[in-house]
Amino acid sequence: MPDQSGYWDRGAGKTFTHPLNADFLGALRTGDRLLDYGCGYGRSLAQLADLGFGNSVGVDFSGEMIARGRRQHPDLDLRHITQTVVDEPDASFDAAMILAVLTCIVGDDQQEAVLREIRRLLRPGGMLFISDMPLQDDDRNRTRYAAGVALGPYGTFATGDGGTVRHHSEDHMQSWLNGFEPISSRRIDLTTMHGNPATGVQLVARRLMSS
Repeated sequence: MPDQSGYWDRGAGKTFTHPLNADFLGALRTGDRLLDYGCGYGRSLAQLADLGFGNSVGVDFSGEMIARGRRQHPDLDLRHITQTVVDEPDASFDAAMILAVLTCIVGDDQQEAVLREIRRLLRPGGMLFISDMPLQDDDRNRTRYAAGVALGPYGTFATGDGGTVRHHSEDHMQSWLNGFEPISSRRIDLTTMHGNPATGVQLVARRLMSS
């Protein structure tokens, strides 16, 4: 997939805000092994550890994000990866999180590669939590979408500071759950890493036993 790790290395000091989800937390046991794919600086895994969920692994393509996370949370298992595949066996996790990650991956094929890896890593019956960005309906974002038509599917735009990201239609976001049983879907209010108000969507689903 296109390498934007340099952009995220430069942005390693930013603050991310996608919150944890009560439906996801309610389906976990404290001994479950958790994967945070695109963990950034480990913010969400640190929150989970404070809640008693200590058996976790975080992976990210940004070496600077991982370095920040190791400084701030030395007890967490945070790993820098350079390819989509994670060096872990099939079905080795009980739950996985993908928080504000697919918005950073513009192409459908590249998104599917990440989701295929998540399906490989999750055991049958394992839980998936996705928090990401739907299409926004304000004038500012519609203008950005129109200007970004050459960059990727509708909803893709340049951030203005060197990155390219994508907001998604509801139907496209639901397509991420192929191989999963949907549990819940909700919209949330949040603040982007650039400090702008936005709407997010959180999806919780269970890995099908037979897929």
